[in-house]
Amino acid sequence: MSVYDVVIVGAGPAGSIAALVAHRLGLKAVVIDRLQPPREKPCGGGLTPRTWKLLNRLGVEYPVYGSCNAIETRAAGYKYVLRKEPILITRRPDFDYALLKQSGVEFVKDQVVAVKGNTVVGKMGEYVGRVIIGADGATSVVARSIGIMNYQGHKTHAIAYMTIAKGPPSDTCVIDFDTVINQTKRVGYAWIFPLGEGANIGAGVGWGPWIDLRKLVVDYAEKAGYRAGEVRGHPLSLGHVAGVGSRHVLLAGEAAGLVDATTGEGIYYAVSTGAAAAVAAYAALKIYGNEKYAHGIYQELIKEYVEEVKKTRLLSRMAKTLGTKRWAVKLLGRRLLNLYTKVYTGEATYSLLLKPVEKL
Repeated sequence: MSVYDVVIVGAGPAGSIAALVAHRLGLKAVVIDRLQPPREKPCGGGLTPRTWKLLNRLGVEYPVYGSCNAIETRAAGYKYVLRKEPILITRRPDFDYALLKQSGVEFVKDQVVAVKGNTVVGKMGEYVGRVIIGADGATSVVARSIGIMNYQGHKTHAIAYMTIAKGPPSDTCVIDFDTVINQTKRVGYAWIFPLGEGANIGAGVGWGPWIDLRKLVVDYAEKAGYRAGEVRGHPLSLGHVAGVGSRHVLLAGEAAGLVDATTGEGIYYAVSTGAAAAVAAYAALKIYGNEKYAHGIYQELIKEYVEEVKKTRLLSRMAKTLGTKRWAVKLLGRRLLNLYTKVYTGEATYSLLLKPVEKL
């Protein structure tokens, strides 16, 4: 049985970037996923400016199929359009696969069922790693194996549905709170992200029992002039971070609950924490000579991300209370909508977004 420096569970952005950085640092690594890439992952596929800038700094190539030169946000009858640096639109099957291929590490198709000490147990085999990185998404087996419950159904996760639709080309991203709130009486939003001759169109709701949004997505696409394809759904973290690992086991991306709870954007946190997990593994193994230091190093590296995600969860809870009250959104006004849009693109920080709320 081979012994690896790093065993990575999950071949999404977090796992693939962890593999890429680990390989560059000279660590022996393997990536395990239950599905053979490229595989579909329900996701809007938006790469915000801080996401694609980070990917560029890492020297990673990635496919882009559309670009949003304008971001149009709709809420309580208001419409705010921001024209700044673009959000780039990718397709997750191709994006994830491109990152994995560039990592240059071994890939194994297997379904992981548990982590026991330094051994990752799959249905097809066992994999021993001095450091284990759990990048296995919303329902992380790795997290549950070490007693961390970042996933507790609708209590910690929203539900989102998306489709790849055919239709007119565009260079505008739409983020529409009104449609979802008006039709479901729940806080959430619908989106339209352009993809060449079509768009990634979807909708999601949080803070309550999950509901089926497939018909809403199809109707929303048709109303916007698109023809919907297959509609897929998936749980999405509401920024619930119960823990990011223990000793030699590190959780990256959504496995750690690291998703922006107000926007649902998780690719940035996946890429940044995947890279940080690999660096922590290297430092623990090659500098300190003991994998038990990996978790402490990792916590320090991603502390700011964890604090930021906690702020998004606070804001998301506020939205749960106020979002369906049209008068409240109107009272907060266009300035809040402006700031929200800037946060979505990475132009502003959550400390700025909280200021108008703190004055109430």
